[in-house]
Amino acid sequence: MVSHLVEGCDIPTLCTKRALFVLSFALLLALTYAYPQPSAPSQAERFRQMSIDAETRGLAEPFKGITTNGTAQPGLFPIRSTGVSTEPVRKAAAAFLAALEPGQCNKTLFPVDDVEWRKWMNQDFYVRQGVSFKEMSEAQRESAFGLMRASLSAKGLQLSRDIMKLNHTLGELNNNDFVRYGEWAYWITMMGEPSRDKPWGWQLDGHHLIVN
Repeated sequence: MVSHLVEGCDIPTLCTKRALFVLSFALLLALTYAYPQPSAPSQAERFRQMSIDAETRGLAEPFKGITTNGTAQPGLFPIRSTGVSTEPVRKAAAAFLAALEPGQCNKTLFPVDDVEWRKWMNQDFYVRQGVSFKEMSEAQRESAFGLMRASLSAKGLQLSRDIMKLNHTLGELNNNDFVRYGEWAYWITMMGEPSRDKPWGWQLDGHHLIVN
């Protein structure tokens, strides 16, 4: 009956063609999965690219500082002597740098005019520079807290620590994700060598806590 429906073809010929088609399709599938396929970018790779994109956009704009409407208001905070010595801050900064290993110090210390001053972000995904509390030893963390204690008011230090601890709770609430969140997911960088008479400063950068 089939040989009448398909002119010039009989049942054995049709079966052979179908078998060849199935075999070819199976071979194509086998070849497709025999070689590794391009995998989706990992979370770390995505975060790094997102960070690079954000930095590129942000640094392309001229520096204005913090404004309410995009226009800087001159003369709000003139440089003047307060009569308060900054020597305790300088000593604490020098002690912190001295507590770091050479490799840690190299990635933490930047020139005073480095664009690193502008590289901070509130979002959790941002790939930050410097040395993190996560990679510090207990002694190094104490030196970092010593720097914060010397630089901030008692209320400012307490608020900073509360935010860091809250970030750990945030990690717990997100299926214990301590890659994106955590008490120690904060980084310190320093611009310029701590000095009595030359410009320098330090930065703390992390999720919901940025101090310059």
